[in-house]
Amino acid sequence: MGTWIKETSKAIYLMQGGYWISRLTKYPSSTNPAEQVLNVTAIRSWFTREDYPRAMTVSPEGAEPNMIPAPPKPPTPTTPPPSASTDHINSDGLIIVKRCEGRELQAYQDSVGVWTIGYGHTSAAGPPTVYAGQTISEAEAESILKTDLELFENGVRGLVKVPVNSDQFSALVSFSFNLGLGALGDSTLLRKLNAGDYQGAADEFPRWVKAGGQTLLGLVKRRDAERALFLSQPYAHFLP
Repeated sequence: MGTWIKETSKAIYLMQGGYWISRLTKYPSSTNPAEQVLNVTAIRSWFTREDYPRAMTVSPEGAEPNMIPAPPKPPTPTTPPPSASTDHINSDGLIIVKRCEGRELQAYQDSVGVWTIGYGHTSAAGPPTVYAGQTISEAEAESILKTDLELFENGVRGLVKVPVNSDQFSALVSFSFNLGLGALGDSTLLRKLNAGDYQGAADEFPRWVKAGGQTLLGLVKRRDAERALFLSQPYAHFLP
């Protein structure tokens, strides 16, 4: 049986198994009334026994002396309860995507040389293939974005194994839309999230701010906005 100490305001109980075997009284110090003096006479001989304890557990005040202390509870995840729909990116997530990606109706090369059009669409996301000199209409840009987002919405739902609310889901979709589902799937962010560490996952967003080995201000602002949305906090002041 384990040996442990249970302390109350008036005494300390030396416990073995589920029962206390010695009671150590406390009384005010004669030199400092704010201090308590512990009378250890009751267990002095007990510590000289052949089976004397080699380790003890201290139990805080709260449980009855004849109760074995319950194991500590795991930390409560710092996340709001699941709410709203996680079928699609919400309006706030869509604002972040559109404001950060910008809308270009003529193909261009991004910061790492990838041909891009519309709201950050690249050939890696699927049709249409992007090529030099390509142009599209505003309606086509909106249609391509909707199709692209469905790919990332489905991907995020498949990767996340814990409950998330609409803001958290939308922040992850924006993150994946920018960096790819492979980046999310291999990330510490996802590992922490799936372990129930919501705050730890949120704090991983600012690490993803480099492109071509360089820190980009646009990525810093985007990650800050996504982190704020993930935590259901104001995000608009981060956006371009």
